[in-house]
Amino acid sequence: MKSKRFIPWGRTLTTKDNFLGKQKTKSCKTRPVVVVDTNNEDLAVVPLSSKKSTNRTEKGYKNPKTKQKTYYKHYLEIEDNEGHPIRVNEKFRENHKNMDVSREQVLDIRQKILTQARTKD
Repeated sequence: MKSKRFIPWGRTLTTKDNFLGKQKTKSCKTRPVVVVDTNNEDLAVVPLSSKKSTNRTEKGYKNPKTKQKTYYKHYLEIEDNEGHPIRVNEKFRENHKNMDVSREQVLDIRQKILTQARTKD
């Protein structure tokens, strides 16, 4: 039996756009997402981006690998493309802890997407 791993808030995962939510996208671009909440092994994540656009906010630090500014999208994802809860698996791979987002930044992200973003409704 596989043991359940605790995934902390702020941990980043790597996935592909077409695995996020039930949106029908043909994009297979690899994208980081940040964990902003957990329910046992089920995760709530927010997609990250390197491009500024509408419904995105600058995260406040540069990506350790690319040294680019990072933005987060104002969308909370809780299901994969097949309607299953997001979990660390073959679709969502856990990144090393040196790529984590600070707890303070996670709280800021949660505040923005849950109370202030136009996409919250």
